[in-house]
Amino acid sequence: MTSPPTSKRADGRLTRNRDFLILSAGNGLSQLGTAATGMVLPLVVLHSTGSTLWVGAVEAVWAASVGLACVPAGPIVDRFDRGTVLVICEAGRALASAALAVAALGDGRPPLWILLGAGVVLGFLGAPATAAVLASLRRIVPEERLSAAVSVTLGRIQAANLIGPVAGGFLFSVSPSAPFWFDAGSFVISGVCVFAVRGSLRGDSAGPAPDVRSRFLSDLTAGFRFVWRERLLRTCLLATVALGLILQGVLLLVIMVSAQRGAGGLSVGLIVSAATGGALAGTLLAPVAGHRLPPVRLVVGATAATGCLVLAMAATHDRIVLAVLLALALAVMSVAGSVLTTTRLLRTPDGLQGRVNSVFNLTQFAAALGPAMAGLLLDRLSAGAGLLVFAGLLWTLALLLPRLKAALPDTPDPGGRT
Repeated sequence: MTSPPTSKRADGRLTRNRDFLILSAGNGLSQLGTAATGMVLPLVVLHSTGSTLWVGAVEAVWAASVGLACVPAGPIVDRFDRGTVLVICEAGRALASAALAVAALGDGRPPLWILLGAGVVLGFLGAPATAAVLASLRRIVPEERLSAAVSVTLGRIQAANLIGPVAGGFLFSVSPSAPFWFDAGSFVISGVCVFAVRGSLRGDSAGPAPDVRSRFLSDLTAGFRFVWRERLLRTCLLATVALGLILQGVLLLVIMVSAQRGAGGLSVGLIVSAATGGALAGTLLAPVAGHRLPPVRLVVGATAATGCLVLAMAATHDRIVLAVLLALALAVMSVAGSVLTTTRLLRTPDGLQGRVNSVFNLTQFAAALGPAMAGLLLDRLSAGAGLLVFAGLLWTLALLLPRLKAALPDTPDPGGRT
């Protein structure tokens, strides 16, 4: 598959790729702002309503908005200029965050309708923005540097998740409106950075060309159809769903194990921070691993190794050892996740990047079933026994993945690729 025409630098090095650095910096700042407000949102809702029920309802609305927006986000990103999509999304998110900031001035109690409305806007604009950034990588980065670019992009997300809650907590202590002002400013700067990109972010299928225009419903399902036809992408999708579900369950069980063994809130927080740090380290190591092993073999090995680490978590009573094991598990799985993302970008035509990315983003919501599974296990077993169950699931997945790939041959596309 040939690379899409772009204005990439001849030497290909990311440190000298002006467009990548600018886009990465702007988007990284917007992700930092989002992570900061995500941490303070429950505090603001609780302060405004005094009800934990409304805290859950507002969180659910924000999450559901992102999930619903994943479906149309792909066609939007593929049909229109991705730079324009990013600018519009960042402008809309800046206005929504600014509205929250203004509403939180004074007593720090924004009305519930503003909290819900802003959540819908931020969610519906966040999904196409995320899809557009990832789809734009192939336009500004040479294929030989794509693995490194994906690692930087995913590492930036992990770094934002690590630093954002701390920044949000500090800003909230200054003023309840401060995190939302910071978030609004981050979106403005991100939009300016998109304007500063010199290369074209326009996808191959962007524009109104009548001979390739399809019905919107067909556009919505094109990503699913393409993934289902590609054996490797189907395997990657199944692995993404299963691993996301299992790892979310493991994280909850680790928190419960720590609590059952006498860990306080600070200790639990440090364990979770160590896990985020491990995930960040894993994304940075991914380019090396990706050059040495085929994607499915790497995922199989990483899954089996993570199963061993989870088994060790169930056996240890030392909090430091538990934190180290969890960090190692997240590092190993982040390597696999980064390599799978690179494979997905390389296997997908530029005109389908947004729709295929949306398919994977949408299925990530299945990870929410992981904590539910963990809760069921905790209702009947100890947290340590629950970890043993998840270790067994990881080993089972490691055994099944090669067989799934072999048993699901590529399906020919009767109509040709988009």
